[in-house]
Amino acid sequence: MRISPFTRYTLRTTALIYLFVLLVVPVALIFWRSFEHGLGQFWEWITTPAAISALQLSLLIVAIVVPLNVIFGVATALALVRGRFPGKSFLQSVVDLPFAVSPVVVGVALIMLWGYGGWFGGIESTGFRIIFGFPGLVLATLFVTLPFVVREVEPVLHEIGTEQEQAAATLGANAWQTFSRITLPAIRWGLTYGVVLTVARSLGEYGAVTMVSSNYPGISQTLTLLVHSRYTDDYNEYGAYAAATLLMLVAILVLVAMSLIERRVKGRYDRASQSYTDQSAEGGDDDVDLDELELTVPHGPQSVDARQLIEHKEGV
Repeated sequence: MRISPFTRYTLRTTALIYLFVLLVVPVALIFWRSFEHGLGQFWEWITTPAAISALQLSLLIVAIVVPLNVIFGVATALALVRGRFPGKSFLQSVVDLPFAVSPVVVGVALIMLWGYGGWFGGIESTGFRIIFGFPGLVLATLFVTLPFVVREVEPVLHEIGTEQEQAAATLGANAWQTFSRITLPAIRWGLTYGVVLTVARSLGEYGAVTMVSSNYPGISQTLTLLVHSRYTDDYNEYGAYAAATLLMLVAILVLVAMSLIERRVKGRYDRASQSYTDQSAEGGDDDVDLDELELTVPHGPQSVDARQLIEHKEGV
């Protein structure tokens, strides 16, 4: 279908105006109100003991939630893509449950499970507090961030197929070596994007954590709860804007760091590919000494002669 220039520019302009009104204007307003009284006042608002403890607590939650989501998210994606078992469709639906359920409902469910009088409430009698403590914040954040890694890694696994993994297994690689050397490098971009989404959601989660938090500074008050507390309880409007700006700055720093890491890793792969291409163009395939070339194979024979491997492939 051919689209006229007028229609094309109209669609672009509409999209830009929509994004400007919904994203740029609110964020710019928050930044302006945060720095309206000067940088010194902003620094004073974000360096209070409550703000520092809230920042530390939020970053600690991220440091716990992200590795757990990576481990179990990748394992779940592998099970959904590679596995065949009863209840697979049900598991697919369960993974998407945090998208459909309100975070407030999640918080209430956690209270019914882990709170006093709940199914597992007897744990509190041992002195280990879950609800209205730090463990409850971690559980709530884990629930709402569960699908991100799974849903970003799953389509990549579908795309790469199983040919390379089967070839590695044929050469004697065990399951861990196949995963670490074949599967993990292939899914690195999807996994990176899933980690970025998990970090962003962990820092900005409010609905679930507000139900399971006592909102005491230094105990269970995250940055999002600090923003709400300053705005509604302390009537400190500018302090709330400063805390919100701090939260946005932390999220932006995380995104920039992940982008730099991704660019660096991609650059290393591009340089390696370019080096291999240059060597092939200069010497050609005939200049490679197959008698001296060995392919190291983990687990099994120590090495495989390249000439035998190529002759075997040509024979097949």
